Amino acid sequence: MSYICVGIMSIQTPPAEDATAETVDDHLSLSKDDLFHLLQNGRRRAVLRYFAVHPEQEEFNMRTVAEAIAAWENETSVEQLTSNQRQRVYIALYQSHLPKLDDYGVIEYNQSRGLIVPTPLTALFEPYLEAEFDAAPLDQRITVSDDRSSFGLSTVRSLLNR
Repeated sequence: MSYICVGIMSIQTPPAEDATAETVDDHLSLSKDDLFHLLQNGRRRAVLRYFAVHPEQEEFNMRTVAEAIAAWENETSVEQLTSNQRQRVYIALYQSHLPKLDDYGVIEYNQSRGLIVPTPLTALFEPYLEAEFDAAPLDQRITVSDDRSSFGLSTVRSLLNR
């Protein structure tokens, strides 16, 4: 079993027959299946990415996180979000994604107060997250050269327009 450790702990590699868990200490661990299950959803990844770009914060307001994710998903600013755009993300985070991350010990989520506190397990996800929490429009995030090779510009544009 491979262990990923956070802080001053060292990496440990126990016998190969149990090669499925990722851990921070003896009490907090995730199997690789659980880790990838949690990463399977884009909104959960966005929550974890939001934490990663705000490492100085120890506690997050759920509404602030939801608004940032809604703005990112809709390629707009928080100020320009519609009520429906905010509500779709807020409800999904409130009812599903944050409780699931809490159940697995990745965050401590106080639903009644709307507060989220990342746990040491949160750091396990950082290597699997995109480097940026970027609200730039899609056409500014993807660059395409004018190369007319067999996999040329028209092929890339047709893939992007799907």
